Amino acid sequence: MLETRAGLIQVALGRIQPELLVHNIRLVNVYSGELLEGQAVAVWRGRIAYVGPEARAGENTEVIDGEGMYLLPGLIDVHGHADIIVNPLVLAREILPTGTTAMLTDTHDIAGALGTTGFERMLEATRSIPFHYYFAAPATCPPLSEFEGQEMFSPALVEQFMAQPRVLAVSEVTAWGRLTVPDTDKELLAKLVSAKAGGKRIEGHMAGCSYDKLNALTAGGFSSCHESITAEEALHRLRLGLYVALRHGSIRADLELLSRLITENPGLDTSRVMLTPDWFSPQDLLQHGYMNYLVSYAVELGISPLKAIQMVTINPATYLGLDQEIGGIAPGRLADMLLVPDISKPLPQRVWVGGQTVARDGKLWVGIPPFPRTMLADWRPGRVPNRPVKAGDFVLEIEATDRVQVPCIHMVNKTITQERTLDLPVVDGHLEISGHPEVMKISLWSETEQAWTTGLLSGLGARIGGYASSIAHETHMPMVVGASDDKMALAANRMLEMGGGAVIVDGGRIIGEVPLTIGGILSSSGLRETAEAWTRLNTYLRDKGCPWDDPLFGLGFLSFTGLPYVRITPSGIVDIRKQKVIFFNRRRGALS
Repeated sequence: MLETRAGLIQVALGRIQPELLVHNIRLVNVYSGELLEGQAVAVWRGRIAYVGPEARAGENTEVIDGEGMYLLPGLIDVHGHADIIVNPLVLAREILPTGTTAMLTDTHDIAGALGTTGFERMLEATRSIPFHYYFAAPATCPPLSEFEGQEMFSPALVEQFMAQPRVLAVSEVTAWGRLTVPDTDKELLAKLVSAKAGGKRIEGHMAGCSYDKLNALTAGGFSSCHESITAEEALHRLRLGLYVALRHGSIRADLELLSRLITENPGLDTSRVMLTPDWFSPQDLLQHGYMNYLVSYAVELGISPLKAIQMVTINPATYLGLDQEIGGIAPGRLADMLLVPDISKPLPQRVWVGGQTVARDGKLWVGIPPFPRTMLADWRPGRVPNRPVKAGDFVLEIEATDRVQVPCIHMVNKTITQERTLDLPVVDGHLEISGHPEVMKISLWSETEQAWTTGLLSGLGARIGGYASSIAHETHMPMVVGASDDKMALAANRMLEMGGGAVIVDGGRIIGEVPLTIGGILSSSGLRETAEAWTRLNTYLRDKGCPWDDPLFGLGFLSFTGLPYVRITPSGIVDIRKQKVIFFNRRRGALS
């Protein structure tokens, strides 16, 4: 680095010729908030040496005429999830041509599915590609260990995660409730305090958090939150010193409301405000693009183009402590740059990462290798059922002779649930659901008990024979939903046979499947192929009566205890607010 810095000085002084010169540009200066006409940028050994109205080219300099277009920094996603569905190498291939050059990605999903192996493979696979992946590592999983099983990540293991140079933060802490109870979880808090002492950020997930609890968690060291759903909630977080990521993606699309934080407060300091999709489904990625889409939509909603660009460049770079490397176009920074005709809709004509052209006119110009395959045998111990799944695994035995009132999970929408009580008949000691047009069973595999825990589900709107998936946040135990015990077993066995993924069985046949052969959580296929398979299953569920745009996503969150209000766990159906099991039924035997 000493030689590089010395060379940059000499290039800036005109004594060494630059390797790349981009001139005749309008520079988007995210530091000063200005648009500067007639600028040039000189690059040497992947870094910017000079920014200004004049720069000298040598006979070996690659000279690019910007033709009056805008030059802006590479876009940064400050809260990504490259560890679920679309693998990080496929994702990088797809979003580089849209101008995103860096991402802080969570790893709690792949770590929940594969343990430390998943975390290590994420780091190794992304080490030498022309895209900047930084990581948030989990401090705790699962969120509610008293219902979901043993804590996976010891303090020593978390310390090991945090020692990695590209790990910049603790993954979003969905288990924040363990810190706000009278008997604070000191072990979890100690992990966070240690990480913060090491210069790491603490990513918040404070969905539904009261103002008092926001104060408490900020006092405990939390750095940011992406869970605001109103401008008022975002303002509360900002006033308490948190960085605020305004979310608009496939999980929730809230920017129309959240943009009012800025448009209705014209004097607001927005240097701690950022944009993130949180996660885009494969089909939404194909339709919209990535961070360029968020900038375009923010501008549509009344945010100035320059502020919107700052929210996806210098603001996240500063938050992550990377502003001396990325996030702006200035001497000494990495030459991650976009040349765009229109900053209101910043789809680039050319993209550089470290001074290397990586994309032109929407096409990738560099090679990115495939993600290493992960076999079923590599799954975290206990996650794979120890025998073939049988119909009898899902029988609900009830000690009643006629009818019984049973609490169930009712889906309000694809992320929110509530408790609903059903009045159902009992036939020969078994709960009977065949006469109810809406009710299905939901069953989750327990790694500790090596058995299926089954309850009831309503509200999906699409009643099918069987659906099985290896995506069940956060531990990603196999999960099965359906109206027929036989079809549920068929779907589960097929899902395991193909190495993980999602399968729908209905009407006596397999309707469709999405193979996720990397740990049962990531696809090894290209984005379009994955999107098409995912869309086929979603379309089938919508045609059967589900009202939501992405039913598969909603099904995957039925086990996520970080969201309200009722979820399936290995201990049964749990009321999250009351911290109480409201229904329990587990099958160990091999009934057929």
